[in-house]
Amino acid sequence: SKGSLIHDNATNILIVGNLYAHNMERNPLFKGGVHGAVVNNLIYNPGWKALHYNLMANEWTGYTPVNGQLTAVGNVLRGGFDTADGLRFLMIGGIGDLDYHGRDNIMIDKWGDPIEELGIYEAGRARIIRHSSPLDWPAGLTPMPALAVEPHVLTNAGARPWDRDAHDVRLIADVAESRGEI
Repeated sequence: SKGSLIHDNATNILIVGNLYAHNMERNPLFKGGVHGAVVNNLIYNPGWKALHYNLMANEWTGYTPVNGQLTAVGNVLRGGFDTADGLRFLMIGGIGDLDYHGRDNIMIDKWGDPIEELGIYEAGRARIIRHSSPLDWPAGLTPMPALAVEPHVLTNAGARPWDRDAHDVRLIADVAESRGEI
């Protein structure tokens, strides 16, 4: 019920071209101080959280919190029947701030209505600090437009998209047809 966990202080992280389907959270989760980019991914039917960031105080005892850095470009978030009402594209918790740049992300609920981009999921002191240009953008990376992401990911995601097993085929069909559950 969980996608990717990128643990504290990892840098130069690139999450690109993935299908996240039917995960309660970690679509993906960046922990304290992580620097990375989330580009051209398809997130379908996230439960409680889609993208999220959290610097947990009890995991940083004796250390000074550092800002995380996240750039999210050209992603698609489509809510499903297990997606919580009020879900945001990016949510933050904990005590550490997040430097954030986001653009060209499509964010809709299960009915096709817009989902808000940013939210807070606990009463911590963390803030999202918006930036007008990408942070730690990988050299040579050219994102595709968000409108092209869903068909591209459904066609190409996976280790061997040309040799999908029955479970892969079912999952891809469920996402394409807005079916399935956590």
